[in-house]
Amino acid sequence: MNIKPVIVGFGLLVLILGAYKSHSYAPLFFLLEFPDHADFSAAFVGEFDDEDLMEPIRLELVTMEGKPAFYTSHLRTTVCDDEVCEIMHIHLFWDLTGVYAGFDTVAGHPLTKFDHEPFTSEDYLKLHQLLMNDGSILKFKAKEELIDKEKVSASDVVDGTTGATALEIREEVVEGALYTSYTLWHLAYSGAIKNKLNQHTEEVYDDELKSHFLQSSRSSYQLFAVERFLKEDFIEYQPDLLEAIKEGIPLLRKQILNKLPASLWEHEGMQTELCNRFYLMDVNSKTLLLSGLNKSTIIHSKSLQLLSQHIYMMNKNQLAVFLTILAKQEQLAPIVLANLKKAVEDQHFEFGYLIEDRLGKLPEY
Repeated sequence: MNIKPVIVGFGLLVLILGAYKSHSYAPLFFLLEFPDHADFSAAFVGEFDDEDLMEPIRLELVTMEGKPAFYTSHLRTTVCDDEVCEIMHIHLFWDLTGVYAGFDTVAGHPLTKFDHEPFTSEDYLKLHQLLMNDGSILKFKAKEELIDKEKVSASDVVDGTTGATALEIREEVVEGALYTSYTLWHLAYSGAIKNKLNQHTEEVYDDELKSHFLQSSRSSYQLFAVERFLKEDFIEYQPDLLEAIKEGIPLLRKQILNKLPASLWEHEGMQTELCNRFYLMDVNSKTLLLSGLNKSTIIHSKSLQLLSQHIYMMNKNQLAVFLTILAKQEQLAPIVLANLKKAVEDQHFEFGYLIEDRLGKLPEY
């Protein structure tokens, strides 16, 4: 069963995690879906410390019915500019591969902006949107680069230096909460925290979790599983791999095609299913698919027929590889030759000359 992502907005708390630490728990924002009324428990897995933190961050694994579910931490840290520091309380959540999965406030400690103004529901949503963006511009900014010191006026206060904040930054962060936004983004995407969480997931990783990861809609889970595949896994999980080729992100396709054993490249069912998905692939995956076939000693006729239907989707280099594959065959099906001729005669197909140069040398012509 696929696990579909869920975004819970402020004021729309539709995800109830049941009994977590002996109380009902409903995060403001949570990107994982779990059954209602399940029993949850948490266990310490490690600490993260940094000179900018007021105290080490305690990292916990939350289990559902005894099975790993996600990671969490109750953060209590300072949010500072050059002169003023305030203490921020918040829960952060990561999935089992250390990817941001949501946040929640702590009772009695709402997030605040400058002049102690509490966050609005729109502010919390803006913060969540920022934390979902792993490519935020904050990734490339040091704290001292957030404010143009020459433009700070006497009226500017902590997290309130809107006029001095670069426009590109201002559009991403919560207005009036620049340092809060910056601090939380860098904690949510801390490489050191991600490494600790991944290391612990490695320790609890088993066949059940592998199956769950492969059937999940989360790309981070699928990648984690495929990166650890043994040869026999490719055989056992063929249906999941083919689904990932169809629906997965380009990086996942790349991992699958790069690690696919030679025996599966030559397996008729797997080979033809891959070729049948050619039109769905990104340009790099198409190149990897054709390269893999070119290295194979067995190319099935059905595979070539399927690929010949998508000649127009090949770039110059991909078409050259496809023609090389065809030239290695003892014979070609009439439909393959017909599709080649059709492409040559199409004046709108800019690479038809490549086919024309090779057509007379192909088998069964």
